[in-house]
Amino acid sequence: MRIDYTFNFSYLTKNTKSLLYSAIFVCFMSVGSFAQGPGCPNVDAGPDVDLECGEACVDLTASFLQTGETTSYEVSSITYDPPFPFTGGTPVSVNTDDVWSPIIPLPFDFCFFGETYSEMIIGSNGVVAFELTDPMTMPNGFCQWSFEPDELIPDPVELFNATIYGAYMDVNPAVAGSGQINYSVFGDAPCRTMVINFPMIPYFSCNNLIMTSQIVIYETTNVIEVYIEERSDQCSNWNDGLAIIGIQNQDGSAGYTPPNRNTGNWQANLEAWRFTPNGTSNVDFAWLDSDGNILGTDNTINVCPDDEVTEYTAQAIYTNCNGDVITETDTVTVTKVANFTVEVGEDQQFCDADSYEITAMVEGIDPSQATYLWSTGETTQSIIVSDTDTYSVEVTYKVCTLMDSVYVQFDENPIIELGDDFETCFETPIILDASPSNYNPGDATYEWSLDGVVIAGENSPTLQVFTGGTYSVLVTVGPCSSTDSITISPRTDLEVSLGDDFKSCKNEPQTLTAVTSEEGVTYQWMLNGDIITGETGSSIDIIIDENVMGTQTYSVMITKGDCTGSDDLDIELYDVGNCVISQGISPGGSPGFNDSLDLEFLADRAGGINKLQIFNRLGTLVYERANYVNEWTGLSDDGNELPTGTYFYVIDLASEDSVYGMQASGWIYLNRDAN
Repeated sequence: MRIDYTFNFSYLTKNTKSLLYSAIFVCFMSVGSFAQGPGCPNVDAGPDVDLECGEACVDLTASFLQTGETTSYEVSSITYDPPFPFTGGTPVSVNTDDVWSPIIPLPFDFCFFGETYSEMIIGSNGVVAFELTDPMTMPNGFCQWSFEPDELIPDPVELFNATIYGAYMDVNPAVAGSGQINYSVFGDAPCRTMVINFPMIPYFSCNNLIMTSQIVIYETTNVIEVYIEERSDQCSNWNDGLAIIGIQNQDGSAGYTPPNRNTGNWQANLEAWRFTPNGTSNVDFAWLDSDGNILGTDNTINVCPDDEVTEYTAQAIYTNCNGDVITETDTVTVTKVANFTVEVGEDQQFCDADSYEITAMVEGIDPSQATYLWSTGETTQSIIVSDTDTYSVEVTYKVCTLMDSVYVQFDENPIIELGDDFETCFETPIILDASPSNYNPGDATYEWSLDGVVIAGENSPTLQVFTGGTYSVLVTVGPCSSTDSITISPRTDLEVSLGDDFKSCKNEPQTLTAVTSEEGVTYQWMLNGDIITGETGSSIDIIIDENVMGTQTYSVMITKGDCTGSDDLDIELYDVGNCVISQGISPGGSPGFNDSLDLEFLADRAGGINKLQIFNRLGTLVYERANYVNEWTGLSDDGNELPTGTYFYVIDLASEDSVYGMQASGWIYLNRDAN
C-alpha cells in the first residue's frame, strides 16, 4: 500500500516548523515508512472512467517519472515542498566548520554521472561528495570554503568533483545555537531516499544570516533534488558572498546548474530544483490488457472495450544502474453504461449530385437488433435523400436510444463562359466576364490568374485585360467551383512598306512614305536606329547632309494598341561628290578613283541618259554611247587611249532634269600620267 501525505506549514515560524518536523519524523519512523516523493519510480493510470450511452471509446492517459542513464541530466524547477523534515536525522560535523564528514554508507546503490556509489561524505559547506580518494574530498578532511567568481561549474581544478552542491557556500555550523547538519534514510526499496539537511546554518562572518537547505537523492531513478528555504545575498564582504547550486562529474569536465545559480552572489527563497538523469531511457512503459498483453507504449492510448467492465494496466519498468529491475503498475477501470454507438457521418455538400444515401452506422451490437426512426418517417437503417435538409435518426436498442444527425446540401457547379481564344491589339478595352449564369454573381468568389500565376487583388466577376496571355478564373460558390480559361494573343500581322532601297545625292530633297492598309495607327520614324523626334506622320521629307558619310537607314514603326509593324530602307550616296558633272577624269592616275566619267546620279534622276557624245578640241566626235551611266574611261570609240587634254561633251537626257533640262554640255579635262 502506498501512503501519500501532504502538509502545509507555510504559516509556522522557523523554530516551530523545525520542532514539528522532528515530531513528524518520529511519527513516520514508528510507522516504518515515509511518504514516497515524486522522484521515486511511479506510474499513475488516471481515474476510472464510465462510458456513457453512445460512447464506444475513450482516451486513457498515464503519467510516470521518465528517467534515463546518468550520462546527462535535465534541470527543472519544482514546487518548494520539501518531502522530508530538516531535523531529526543523524548529525554530522557537529559544531565543526569547514570539514568533511566520515564515510557514510548509502542504503542503496546510487548512480551518478555513469558511476555507481555505495558511500558518500557530507561537507559542512553545503555539499555531498562521492569520490572519497580525491584530495579535495577526503573523509574527515578539510572542506574548502573559498572559491572565486570565475570558478564556475564545470571546473576540474578549483571545485569539487563527483559532488552535489546544494547550496555550496561558506557557512559555519560551529556557531552556538545553529542547527545541526544531519542525514536520514526514508522509505522502502525500491524507493528509498537519502536526505541530507543543512538546517539554519549561519553564514561565516555574517552569523546573523542563515542558510537552510535539503538535498534528496532517490533510489532506482537516481533523481537529485535541492530545496532552498532561504539564502540571502547580503554578505558580499566575505568570499564575495558566493554560492552554487548544481552537480559536477568525476573529472570536472561536465556539470549542470539551474539558471542563475552557478557561482555568484544570488538570493533564493522557497525554491527547489530537480536534476533528472535524461540519458538513454531506463524506463519501459506499456499499457496492458487484463491478460497482460501489450496494447501500446505511448502514455496515451485509445481503448474501445467490448465488455461492460474492463480493466487496463499502466506499467513502467525501471532498470536501475546496478541491474535491478523495478516494475510499477497502476490500473484503471472502464465501465460501459451502454454498449453501442451511432454515427451517420459528417455533414455533406455535393455539387451536381442527384442523391445521397445516409446510413446509420451502429457499432457494438448487431445492427439488425436495433430499431430506426428517421426524421423523414422511414424506419430502415439507410435512406436515400435528394433535397437539401438536416436528416436525423433515432436508434434504439433495449433501454438505450441514441440519436445522430447530418446536414446534406445539394448544389451545382457554377456555369461560366469566357469565350473563344482570339487575337487583338488592345486598341479598345477588353473585359472578361466570369459571372455564373446559374448563381447570383455576388454569391460567388473569384480568383483570376495570368499564365498560371494568381493576379493579386483581382476577385471581381469581371477583369479588364491589358496584355496578352492565358487568363483563367476559378469561380466558387459554397463547396462548388468551376474553372475556365481563354488565351488572348497580340496581333503579329501589322504590315507597312517604305518601298525599295535607292541612292541619293547629298542635299537632295527626298520624300519617304509609309504605306499600310491598317487604320488608326500611329507612326514613328527612325534614322539608323535612333528616333527622329517629332516625325510621327505617314511620310517624311529628308535631305542627306553634306557631312554625312555611308549608307543611311530610315525605318518606320506603326503602332496600333499593343501591336506593332515596321519596315526600313537603305539610302546609299552616289560616288560622285555633290552629284555634279565632273570637269576631269584621270584614268590610271589613281586606280579605282576618278577613272571614269560617272553620271549614275544624273541617269537615275532624269530617268536615264539617252546618249553621251565626247568631242576633241577640233570638234571631232571621238566617243559616243547610248543609255550611258559611267562607261567612258578616256578611250575613243575604237578603244584607243585618248591623249591628255580638254574634251567637250553633249548629254541628251530621257526626261527634263531640274538642273540640266533635256540636254547638258560642257568641257572635261582628261589627264594621264604619260602621253
